Amino acid sequence: MCRMKKKDIGNKFKFHLPDAYCDTPGQPVDGEIVEIPFRPSVNPNAREIAKSEGRDTAY
Repeated sequence: MCRMKKKDIGNKFKFHLPDAYCDTPGQPVDGEIVEIPFRPSVNPNAREIAKSEGRDTAY
């Protein structure tokens, strides 16, 4: 038996946002859990460089 968890990608929810961010204050908005859209750093830090080189730690 496969059970979905709230954090699973694709789950849909209704969210209450602060009035400053809503088109209609007081009304919930639709939302969906999606993958985090990471992209490579323009200026990678030492940890990112070490990982890309297959090392566990930075120098």
